[in-house]
Amino acid sequence: MCLLYVLIFKIRDFFVNLKKLFTFGVLYYPAAVFAADVRPGDEINGQLIYDGDRQNVYGGTVSNTTIFFGGFQEVYDGSVTNTRIDNSGVQWVRGGTVTGTTINNGGRQDVMKSGTVTDTIINDGGSQSVNGGSATGTIINNGGTQNLSSGSVTDTIINNGGTQNLSSGSVTDTIINNGGTQNMDGGSVTDTIINNGGTQNVEGGSVTDTIIYNRGTQYVTGGSVTGTIINDGGDLYAHGGSVSNTVINGGLLDAAGLSTVIKNTVVNNDGHFEVLNGNITDTTINNGSQNIRGNTLVSGTVINNGGRLAVFDNSVATDTTVTHGGAVYVYSGTVNNVDVSGQDAGLYLEPARNNMKPVITGDITISDKGRIVLSYGADSSGADMTVSNDASLQLNNAGACTTNCLYTLNSLALSGGSVALYNTPPGASTGWNTLNLSSLSGNGDFYMHTEVASGKGDLLNITGNATGSFRLFVQDSGVSPTSDDSLLLVKTGGGGAVFTLGNKGGLVELGTWEYRLKENNSGSWLLSPDLRPAPQPDPLPQPDPVPQPDPVPQPDPVPQPDPVPQPDPVPQPDPAPQPDPAPQPDPVPQPDPAPQPDPAPQPDPAPQPDPAPQPDPAPQPELPAENIKRRISASTAAVLNMAAVQPLVFDAELESVRERLQARKMAGRDDPLWMTQYNTRNNVSTSAGAEFKQTLGGLIMGIDRLSQYEKSSGTLGAFFSYSHSNIGFSRGGEGYVDSYSFGAYAGLQHESGFYLDSIAKANLFDNNVKGRMNNGGAADGDYRTWGIGAHLESGIRLSNNNWSATPYMAFTGFTGSARKYALSNGMQADVDTTRMLRAEAGLGMDYRLILSNGGELQPWLKISARQELADNNQVTINNRDRFNNDLSGMRGVFQTGVHAKITDNLTGHLSAGYGDGAGVQSPWRATVGMSWSF
Repeated sequence: MCLLYVLIFKIRDFFVNLKKLFTFGVLYYPAAVFAADVRPGDEINGQLIYDGDRQNVYGGTVSNTTIFFGGFQEVYDGSVTNTRIDNSGVQWVRGGTVTGTTINNGGRQDVMKSGTVTDTIINDGGSQSVNGGSATGTIINNGGTQNLSSGSVTDTIINNGGTQNLSSGSVTDTIINNGGTQNMDGGSVTDTIINNGGTQNVEGGSVTDTIIYNRGTQYVTGGSVTGTIINDGGDLYAHGGSVSNTVINGGLLDAAGLSTVIKNTVVNNDGHFEVLNGNITDTTINNGSQNIRGNTLVSGTVINNGGRLAVFDNSVATDTTVTHGGAVYVYSGTVNNVDVSGQDAGLYLEPARNNMKPVITGDITISDKGRIVLSYGADSSGADMTVSNDASLQLNNAGACTTNCLYTLNSLALSGGSVALYNTPPGASTGWNTLNLSSLSGNGDFYMHTEVASGKGDLLNITGNATGSFRLFVQDSGVSPTSDDSLLLVKTGGGGAVFTLGNKGGLVELGTWEYRLKENNSGSWLLSPDLRPAPQPDPLPQPDPVPQPDPVPQPDPVPQPDPVPQPDPVPQPDPAPQPDPAPQPDPVPQPDPAPQPDPAPQPDPAPQPDPAPQPDPAPQPELPAENIKRRISASTAAVLNMAAVQPLVFDAELESVRERLQARKMAGRDDPLWMTQYNTRNNVSTSAGAEFKQTLGGLIMGIDRLSQYEKSSGTLGAFFSYSHSNIGFSRGGEGYVDSYSFGAYAGLQHESGFYLDSIAKANLFDNNVKGRMNNGGAADGDYRTWGIGAHLESGIRLSNNNWSATPYMAFTGFTGSARKYALSNGMQADVDTTRMLRAEAGLGMDYRLILSNGGELQPWLKISARQELADNNQVTINNRDRFNNDLSGMRGVFQTGVHAKITDNLTGHLSAGYGDGAGVQSPWRATVGMSWSF
């Protein structure tokens, strides 16, 4: 039995030795004589250490050593280079220097205290453990591992699949490439670069000055991380521990966990900072974004141009600063103490949702064109807000509220800032907002909208004191109220604040009429159609002086006789004796002053009540009610303006045809083709309130035929014209009228000088209204109307040599079609048939001058008086208020011009005119034209 065991062991040793010989004979060069101990001065090269062999290096030089199959090398001193550690080979480094080691599958290198290794390569399955020593320039490839429990590691490169594990000690200047991993739960890591696909996991210890590039990732679940730079596409996940001095350049910092603390972060270049249940302080956001969720606490955040902070859930942001171009969006959670300043800087409280509402508290300061938008459902009752230097507060219901929408602030101070209580265009379906304040102070503007026709509007309600001065800019529609009721805009609890209307002229348009702001003497301010001055009742106490005359003792009333000179200067010469009251005996020479003993009547007479009329407000109530109570709105004026234009357009076009017939009578030539370009200016004012300036330019072309009879001549012709009118409304806005007309005319002139002219004309008017309300809102509309008219003129042309005088009479009539239309602000206009009926009498004179070259000049002059008879051109606004555009009355017109025969076939003419009266002033009219014969 013993022999059998011996035989088995012998066979085993044979095969083992055979394997060694084969392996080393084929794969390696023949080994030198094995040296178990290497002493100072020894030089060993190409040594094989295997199968339990052990080599101790105490000095000397060892190079090109291969350690495998249980071989072991322990380095105490000396120099070891280019060592290869294979399967089950082990190298311990306790001292000396070890350089250029390659650790393959199953190989292991342990670097003990005082050991130093340099330029080690760790391949698949190989490992390096640093336990107190130092490793420099290590490359960890796929499957290779470096473990550091103490000591230091420098200039390590971790490639795809390589791993570095750190539990203590220090790691410096590491590069983690695609697929490489660094794990640490203790120690310190400095100056790490994490490239595409590289990963650093931090569970403990400290990490400093890491740079993360595209798709590189740093995970922090414990310990501390400082000075990380996250570039575009890089990620840092902090779910525990502390992170400070991070710069996010287009990358992501994701923080989560109540124990996570993050300080001094800078977010740049579209970088993003996402936080769930963290504690964040002193973040600066430059053109990047941060979202805080859960129960996150954020403080000391600064948001600059392009930066954005969004607050969700139960998160709290405290002491936030928003500068030019930055923004804070609060979807839920709380924002406390915010400073917003600069153009496009904003704080936006979004509408409440899912039973979560945004909250702002503390000191909220908006300045230098900054903006805060407070949406319906947000809780701002604990906010003390200051709005200054062109900054604004905007209330925004965004359709979330369609009835009475309530917003509340604890206090509001304005210093050149503004508050907009609405954010929708006129006519939009929206709620009416009420802003509740405990106190209001300073000076600034409030923008409000109303719908007085339905008794609705925004309300500013101050429960405590209001001090300062404020303007209200009120927007309303063109829809008229059905009554003259007032609408409450401001209610205060006292304090003496003054509110005025900031709308143009201190009035607001409410449909047909304008309303003003009135105080009701109880701290409330209302929109009212009553335009009488509020202080009117104040003069009533002035009659109090009546008791003053009661003291009959004239010596005391010496000051009271002073009023006597007011009514009667006559007694003023007598007062000389009056100052001498002692010489009352002087009355003897004063038989006249007998009235002095009659002072009894002096208290009775009305001289004392006279002071009441002195303030002269009394006569105001006696004016027509329409003048006292209200004035038409700018929208109403725009409608009236456009309704009054059509007869003026008709008449301006007609005047050129009349001049053509006049030229026929003066020249007696047959030049059948003619053309005239005309321009005119009209300044118009009607009793209904229309007031505008019309500038008209047009072109008319015609053709006619002159026929000669036995004792007379006749003209028969037709024409077509186009004109464009620009109407400037005195109350703001403008209108346009494009007129297209055609017609026919006939004239008959007897050799005695008697003549009869007739013109018939039809027009198509395209009307465009571009009105402006007092608050700047649009009141636009367009419509089309037709018109027809005729003119009949008769007179006699009296000639003496080259002089001619033509007295005449004429009648002109025009009617324009009725039309209903609506303006963009909701106003309804109903323009009735527009009429013109005019009688005219005038005198014309002309002189024919024949030039030496055969040409002719014929200057002319005409003066006329025109009586407009039509006085009932009705316009109805909002189916309720009727107006009469009355332009009736007498008007004087002066015209002059010249006709010139240029050639036998060509004639030209020029003319100019002026007219005034009956609400229409025409400062100028000018025409130029030509006629041809062929």
